[in-house]
Amino acid sequence: METRHIRLDYDDALDSKKKLLSTEIKLLQVVKKIRAYKIIRKKELVNKNGLKTKLNSLNKKINSIYSTFPEEYMPKKKKNARKKKKENEMPKDIHDELEEIKRKLEKLS
Repeated sequence: METRHIRLDYDDALDSKKKLLSTEIKLLQVVKKIRAYKIIRKKELVNKNGLKTKLNSLNKKINSIYSTFPEEYMPKKKKNARKKKKENEMPKDIHDELEEIKRKLEKLS
């Protein structure tokens, strides 16, 4: 394998070295931010899990409190009573028309 050399001016070499070092600094800053993010993310997950367990226990307590309350008694309505009410609740004009038709039928027979 051959080694090849490229001749650079002093200013170009110095400029390239500065750019390389600044790139290394930026990469180290990115790594630092990623590590900080990971730490914050772990804390967030721990807090979420803690909150979830606390909410579950609170929900269980609320359900146990509700179970101690007396139940509200609601009498069941009969289905037949509903049907009768609907028939009796017809508007008066329809009821009158029905009576009139019935009378006409009686006259014809």
